[in-house]
Amino acid sequence: MQRGFTLVELMIAMTIGLVLLLVIGTVFVSSRQTFSEQENHARLQETGRFALEVIGRSIKQAGHVEIPFSGFKVGFEGTPISGANGSSNAPDTITLQFEGAIGDSDCEATLVKDSVKIIQNHFNIDTKNAELQCNGIISDAPGAPTTGNPLLSNIEDLQVVYGISTDSLPSVNQYVELPADWNQVVSARVCVLARSEKTNIASAGNYLDCNGNSVAIPADRRLRKAFTATFNLRNRIHSPL
Repeated sequence: MQRGFTLVELMIAMTIGLVLLLVIGTVFVSSRQTFSEQENHARLQETGRFALEVIGRSIKQAGHVEIPFSGFKVGFEGTPISGANGSSNAPDTITLQFEGAIGDSDCEATLVKDSVKIIQNHFNIDTKNAELQCNGIISDAPGAPTTGNPLLSNIEDLQVVYGISTDSLPSVNQYVELPADWNQVVSARVCVLARSEKTNIASAGNYLDCNGNSVAIPADRRLRKAFTATFNLRNRIHSPL
C-alpha cells in the first residue's frame, strides 16, 4: 500500500531545502564578493604599474643621442631631465628629453617623420579628474611644456625624488626633492598613487600615500595604493659625469 508524506514530513523537507538554498546563496554571494575584490585589486595593480612603465621608459631614454652615420656629435643638445616640486604635497611634474629617429614617438603617439628630432615628454597630474597627463613635443628645440592630455585615469598623485652624484662617479650618493644642478641627476625615484575605478569597495581604514603618510580612506571608499620604482638615466649612469 502506498502512502504520501505527512504534513510534518513535508514541512521538515521544506525547511531543509530552504536551509540548503540559504547556504548555497551565502556561498555564492561570498564568492562573488571575493572575485570582485580580487578583480579590483588586479586592475589597481595594472593601473599603477602601467603608469610607472610609461614614465620610466622616458626617464631611461633621457639624454639619448642618435649616432649619425656621418659627422661627429659631442653629446645631447637638449635638457635630459627637469621637473617641479608640488607645493604642500601637491603632485610633482617631470619633463624628459631625448633624441628620436624617424618612426620614434612621443608620449602622445606622435611620430618623428622627417629627421632626428628632440622628443620632449612632460608628465603631470590632473587632480580634479585624477588623470596622469602627458604633453609630448617633437622639435629641434622644444619649448616650455604645457599641461598635457589625459594618458591614464585613476592616478591621483605623482611624486619624484632625484638621485644625484656629487662626485665624478656615475652613481647616486644622495636623493633630493629638487636638485640644484640637474646635470648631477643620474636616477629618479617615481611614486604614483593609483585608485580603483569602482567606489564603495574598500573597508574603513587607512592607506599609505606616496610620502609614506597614513591617510584615512575617503568617503568614496575606493581602493588606493602607492606604487614606487627607481629608474636610471641610462645615458649618464654608464659613463663618467
